[in-house]
Amino acid sequence: MKSTFKLLSLLALLTIAVPSIVSAEEKPATKTEPAKGKNKYTPLYAQVESITDTLLTVKGKGPDLKFVINAETKITKDKAHKEVAKASDVKVDQWIGGSYTKAADGSNVLHSLHLDVNQKGEKTEKPKK
Repeated sequence: MKSTFKLLSLLALLTIAVPSIVSAEEKPATKTEPAKGKNKYTPLYAQVESITDTLLTVKGKGPDLKFVINAETKITKDKAHKEVAKASDVKVDQWIGGSYTKAADGSNVLHSLHLDVNQKGEKTEKPKK
């Protein structure tokens, strides 16, 4: 009697488990795509070590401190991010902000670069009236 109950329990378990295993195998692999919206870009706040028209290097340690500048990179020099700037406007040791994304080859590609950035902890002066 006990062996019959065990056998029926095992059959019931297999009846439930097998369809879920088969359906998992039939599903096509999903391709992961980068997140859309605000999570697509990683924020950047750093001090400039060197800059050319195509490459920004910031101070720190590690290989992730180089950023590719391309035609889509938006460079601005005012707080409202409306006044367009060029890479040649950036100075060594200047604090910059912006955002970047990882390219398929693993390189960091600048999305935006903002020049009017204060160093963290630096007091901002209010305009006198």
